[in-house]
Amino acid sequence: MFLAGRNQVIPNRSLIDTMRMFHALGYGGMELSIVRGMTNVLAFDYLDDYVIQQVNQVSQELSFPITALACHQNYVTDELTFQAQKALLQAAPKYRANVVIMSTFLPLEEREGHPELYDQLVAKTKELCKIAENNGVSIAIEVEPNQLFHNLKIFLDVADKVNSPALKLNFDVGHLYLSEVDLMKAIDRSKEFIVYSHIENMCMGEHCHKLPWEGDIDLLPVYRKLKETCYDGPVSLDIYLQDYEKVAPKCLEYINKEVFSKL
Repeated sequence: MFLAGRNQVIPNRSLIDTMRMFHALGYGGMELSIVRGMTNVLAFDYLDDYVIQQVNQVSQELSFPITALACHQNYVTDELTFQAQKALLQAAPKYRANVVIMSTFLPLEEREGHPELYDQLVAKTKELCKIAENNGVSIAIEVEPNQLFHNLKIFLDVADKVNSPALKLNFDVGHLYLSEVDLMKAIDRSKEFIVYSHIENMCMGEHCHKLPWEGDIDLLPVYRKLKETCYDGPVSLDIYLQDYEKVAPKCLEYINKEVFSKL
């Protein structure tokens, strides 16, 4: 396993500057999001062939891969996001990425009393999976509070209905801790789907991305089980309440020393 950075939480740098920054710090790659910072603004220019070419040149120069593409917006109820996800799946092979991370943000008050949303969730996900299959890409769903996919049961139910080899899971440790509590059982239930991971810490009952050495989660046994069971790839540092650029060096040092080196 190795730690990857996320450009989404470094909004004041260009893609190229962000890649060079993470590489200089010792990160092994970068998850490339088309969402500008912590907003709902989509960076469609990141899908332009010119931008992709520039990123690939730097990626090759530094031996620094784009570990995944991502768009953390709700593709079920927002048509612009749905079209963006289609374009992202088609752009993934150009970026030499085989994973696209997706989410389905929708607060509880907006989804309660609307069971039809889950029919839409299945239909839209199935349509995206067909595009993913045609492009040799996996869709890694992020289970998270305030999402249509707000627990593992819903993900597994949708996966059963969609029945596509392209539908996979981003094992976000903090989010799944909040929804499932027992992360070891969560790995056992979802191991056939896990193709990516996000790392942060959390306190039970509080959706607040904490630094790796804070919070309630003992990260070492979680990643040891992931490696032994089903996954040994890139892991993106998923924090955004802190100054990401400032804490990135210490997070890398801690995760490498206290987690990855002990697997």
